[in-house]
Amino acid sequence: MTKQTINWLFLLGATAILALTIFFVGNSFINANKSNQSTNYGMTNTISVMGEGKASVAPDMLVINISISELGATTDVAQTQANEKVNKLKDLLKKNDILDKNIKTTNVNVYPEYDRSNANGRKLLGYRSQQSLSINVTWANFWEKWGNIVTQIATIGGVNVDNTYFDFKDKEAAYGLAREKALADAKIKAGQLAKASDVSLGKPIVITDNSYSYNPTPMYYAKGMAENSMDVATPSTALSPGETEVTINVNVVYEIK
Repeated sequence: MTKQTINWLFLLGATAILALTIFFVGNSFINANKSNQSTNYGMTNTISVMGEGKASVAPDMLVINISISELGATTDVAQTQANEKVNKLKDLLKKNDILDKNIKTTNVNVYPEYDRSNANGRKLLGYRSQQSLSINVTWANFWEKWGNIVTQIATIGGVNVDNTYFDFKDKEAAYGLAREKALADAKIKAGQLAKASDVSLGKPIVITDNSYSYNPTPMYYAKGMAENSMDVATPSTALSPGETEVTINVNVVYEIK
């Protein structure tokens, strides 16, 4: 075999290796590019839409937020005084058919309290014990008795009704109704886009529950309840629970046939 033949075979082999390298690199680049196109919901040839659903649902519960604040010479005294009022509150609520399971302590806090008006420095007044409770009222026609309950609570003295608002015992039921409407809205939008693009809409391949909105409106008691005060304003305005709007947003990706 001549030297010229050997050089020709070497050149041929190098060319073949280069061609195979270009092929594999190019194929890898194409697959990587497809992978990049497949991010944000996974596939090409799809239609992505956002659907919004709103449901107006009648609340079935009234929430009353209560706070108790007591000042004592020591932390033990302050906590004992606060606990006594909590027990009175629970007894009162029990008489109004509110079960213990519907009374939840949401905050307990004890701290020293000072008089800072003294020119010679702050003066310790005692120790402040604060407790917050959330009361759920759920019986039939629950909204009709709220004024009577709030007025009875005020007679304990040193108890504040911070706010009240309507709510749902089962929020998922309300969310579910809004979610169904959101999915239906997404399907309508995707169908319109498919028709305008002269393609056929396939099945949904990605569904994302994006966000929800639910904002109960608080109702504030009209008059503060001073400690040991029997001058209590009885709420005269009848409440009406009406309906509360729940909003759900979903993202849906449909395949294109």
